[in-house]
Amino acid sequence: MDEQARAWWQGPNRVLLINLREGDEPRIDAEALVADAKRFSATAFCISGGGIVAFYQTKIDGHRISSGLDGRDLLAEIVPVAHREGLHVLARIDPSCAPKVLAERHPEWFTRDRDGNLCEVSEHYVTCPSGPYYRERMVEVVTEILTRHPVDGIWNNAGKFGAWDTTVCYCDSCRTSFRAFADADIPLEEDWEDPTWRRFNEWRYRQIADWVRLMHRAIHAANPAAIFISAVQLMESLETIQIGGWDIDYWLDGQDVLTFECQRRNTAPWWPGIQAKYLASLGPDRPRWMTVSYFYPWWRLSATPEAENRAWIAQQFANGVSSWLHINGGYSPLFDRRALEPMREVFARLARWEPYFDGARSVAQVAVVFSRHTQDNYGRGKPGPRYFDPVRGTYCALQEAHIPFDMLSDKFVDAAALARYRAIVLPNAACLADAVVDALVEYVKGGGAIVCSFETGRYDIEGHPVDRPALDDLLGARRTGVRRDLKSSYAKLEQRDDPLLDGIGDTDLLPNDGALVELAMEPGAARAVPLTLIPPVIAHSGATISIPEYSAIGSGTDIPVALRGGFGAGRVVYFANQVDALFYHYGFPDLGRVLANAVSWAIGEARELRIDAPDHVDCTHMRQSMSRGRRDLVHLVNFPVGKHLNTGWRHPGTSIHPVSDIRVALRCAAGERLRAVRLASTGAVLAPTLADGWAEVRVDRLDDHDIVVFEFEQT
Repeated sequence: MDEQARAWWQGPNRVLLINLREGDEPRIDAEALVADAKRFSATAFCISGGGIVAFYQTKIDGHRISSGLDGRDLLAEIVPVAHREGLHVLARIDPSCAPKVLAERHPEWFTRDRDGNLCEVSEHYVTCPSGPYYRERMVEVVTEILTRHPVDGIWNNAGKFGAWDTTVCYCDSCRTSFRAFADADIPLEEDWEDPTWRRFNEWRYRQIADWVRLMHRAIHAANPAAIFISAVQLMESLETIQIGGWDIDYWLDGQDVLTFECQRRNTAPWWPGIQAKYLASLGPDRPRWMTVSYFYPWWRLSATPEAENRAWIAQQFANGVSSWLHINGGYSPLFDRRALEPMREVFARLARWEPYFDGARSVAQVAVVFSRHTQDNYGRGKPGPRYFDPVRGTYCALQEAHIPFDMLSDKFVDAAALARYRAIVLPNAACLADAVVDALVEYVKGGGAIVCSFETGRYDIEGHPVDRPALDDLLGARRTGVRRDLKSSYAKLEQRDDPLLDGIGDTDLLPNDGALVELAMEPGAARAVPLTLIPPVIAHSGATISIPEYSAIGSGTDIPVALRGGFGAGRVVYFANQVDALFYHYGFPDLGRVLANAVSWAIGEARELRIDAPDHVDCTHMRQSMSRGRRDLVHLVNFPVGKHLNTGWRHPGTSIHPVSDIRVALRCAAGERLRAVRLASTGAVLAPTLADGWAEVRVDRLDDHDIVVFEFEQT
């Protein structure tokens, strides 16, 4: 895009999200606030606007003005100063609740529980996304803000069902809308076995998406140059996402900047990476932002450790996402200021590295498919073990093996999307649309590769079992049933020279647990079976662990645990067990290695990047087009080392241990000459070793984040 033609928000940005609290106003000085934002090397910031409470002099009846303003208008004071200093300003809105007094005049604005009661939160009542408060009053609010103040856009917080720990809404607006959608009443209980509940769940996503698009239209009608961004998350905040009706896939035409929140901390340290990769695949040509919290939810005045936030932010930048730093309570007389200066340093580095960010796109050869339909309609009441753990295990295995990859939504799996990749990984993607299955079959026929596990594709998107002969043909076996309760079982190594078992070493077996899909091999399908099932080793019925004296394997079986082979011009690996989930849950390193080996074999000889580094070093492979060649950017992110919990989740780390002697090797393309290799952090030139079409360099030291920059020119 022409630099002169694109809007400010379409390029790299560094944003602060400054949440004001009622009562902070006497300590707010526009000049000081803007000067502080500039000390973060910010390009923009977001300041509280309206919704729950107005931080400007609203004229809308019932839109309560903050009691601390004392006649002031913070938007009128702050926006002109920010613009003078070259900073852009977004106004934050929150439609999730309104003062109780309004319920007397507008009872139709508010959420109702199943008994018809209003839902109280902090002296307010929770509002309903189906009702006029969201769909009329919030339109009034953003229109007033945009027509009276020259703000550059609107950031929406908590636009969702089930706000502030409430449950299903049974107001008249919701009842009417759902009946029109499903010809049924809203269920009184959550029951994932009930098709009506699953339809209701889908309705929530579509209802919020409809409101987001309505707000987008209203904002652009009020100010065509203003942007609209709405809060949403992926996967690890399911208790917010699912009941809230958050699915960004449905919002793409209602968002100017694709944005995820990334606040919570009781999760894997690579959650920002999952979200950033997903955003990049949704909108490779669109701007993408993500929040990172300065604080610990739910202790909003306590700073997150510097080491953790460094990796949190680095993953965003390394995947082509602009970071916002969310600061809450920074103008409180009581605050934790310890991480402010380190975060200023991080944002200053992002500003220096902006030339390596602008226009950079992932050239990962692998994509992992994420399926929200599987999350809900297969995961049902247990989405963690049934679906998230396979995704988490796959992510962790590839990250530790230093195989760059993208996250791809199953809603956008088609021939064009698949053509970008050498291999597609489907970790128990149980619920797939017919069109997706057809696209995968054609992709492999044409030379692509897939790695899939367990019940991938055995259900339609609504969670109904389906018979899919084409998918079974792809696997080379017919799936006949599921064997369960395999605790204390094993997988026997049948073919030690199989590429899936590379580097396993001197063992005859690998641990197994859970369930296994039983297979009937298709006649004539040439499939290697490197792993077979050894049934549970249990000395007596009902035991959770066998008596040592009787921990003996009686016999093996010919039941396949893993299959590998060709289909058309492509390659297929199928794990009949839950290898990905088991790796995540138990941390068995052999299972992660086998999974990564499967992906490496699927890629084949075309692999473009090799990295020799400890498993806590993450990597991405990005590329920029240059006037006479290309620039390849290999990001190295050093995760802080922390405690490992027996759930497989890492405790947030508080210490970054520098890593030395990392080897990075990049394949050189024909018709190009490697002009230079350097480190982004220091500008130091690295001397490459050139051999067999590869350029290899050594990185002497990695602290938290660095970029190995390879520059090629056409010969």
